[in-house]
Amino acid sequence: MARHTLLATLLLTTLAATARADILIGSYGSGISNESLRAFADNANGDVAPIRVLGGPNSTLMAPAGGAFDAREGSVFVADFWAQAIRVFPAYADGDVAPLRVLDAPILGQVRTLALDPVHGEIITTTSGCCVAGFALDASGSSAPRLHSLNWGGGAGSVTQLNYPPSLAYLASSDEVAVADSDFGPSYAPKVLVFNRADDGNTAPKRVLKGSQTGFGNWVAGVAWDAGAHVLYVAASTNNPDSTTSARILAFDDQADGDVAPLRTIGGAATQLNLGVGAHVQGLAIDPIGRRVIASISADTDALANKLLVFSLDDDGDVAPMQVIAGAQTGMLAIGAPIWVPTDAIMHDGFD
Repeated sequence: MARHTLLATLLLTTLAATARADILIGSYGSGISNESLRAFADNANGDVAPIRVLGGPNSTLMAPAGGAFDAREGSVFVADFWAQAIRVFPAYADGDVAPLRVLDAPILGQVRTLALDPVHGEIITTTSGCCVAGFALDASGSSAPRLHSLNWGGGAGSVTQLNYPPSLAYLASSDEVAVADSDFGPSYAPKVLVFNRADDGNTAPKRVLKGSQTGFGNWVAGVAWDAGAHVLYVAASTNNPDSTTSARILAFDDQADGDVAPLRTIGGAATQLNLGVGAHVQGLAIDPIGRRVIASISADTDALANKLLVFSLDDDGDVAPMQVIAGAQTGMLAIGAPIWVPTDAIMHDGFD
């Protein structure tokens, strides 16, 4: 058995012993008032209250925009946008709990997204709003060194094509990083760039998923990886003339390259991905146990329209979501990218 297949099998087999899981969601917020990280039961549906809320002065959280679960430590790494930091908490922390550690190296800037590579011991994240870098998994403080860093793609002679990446995913089987982004300058075409994890400096992407056949429309907001099926999911959207948005979730082979059509597309009226004025897809998360993809929808002009939509990973076409979490009781006045967290998983690290 190939190593990458064995790693994915071990991950899914271990996770299968987990009784249940939680869906975490934070918020970019306003930068004025501090936001919290809310946890919803794995089977939550409708207008329901969170089962935990992490936030408060001791937490030092300002804007938990996204994050990732670390099975090795039993922790959640949180991208704190306005605070320009990555904060690490116990995975099931509740209330005003202090972080285990804080990475606040100035190069991070307004960090929007991160992924974890437990095998090589890395945090992979955006830096300075433009670039992608790796830090040690246990890094903390303001002087933590970067292990490697890709340059901005808009500079003279740069070939990285990086511009303003809102989301990234680590593809463990190929040791690559997939980055959602858009071109620098008109027409700001959306794309997904794929790099080797350890790429450094002025390095061109290995693959570029981009073009009219991809269905990316005007914007790609999120990427997430299904390790078991080797499928990359992309949240994309098209801006309509009436200022509404037609969003969709696209599934691609994780080695796809160029202007290629998706394997499957979740989109249409029944999906609830046809969004009103000011609404957009914020991010995606994968649940490998339940074989689900979770999408967060941010509605800037109507807090009650913020929602989490849950679909089967195998869904295709205009299908209704399996779950919709939305309403006043959720407390989701603003919304970030979802984080899927297995409960009571017994794992040394992400794969072995």
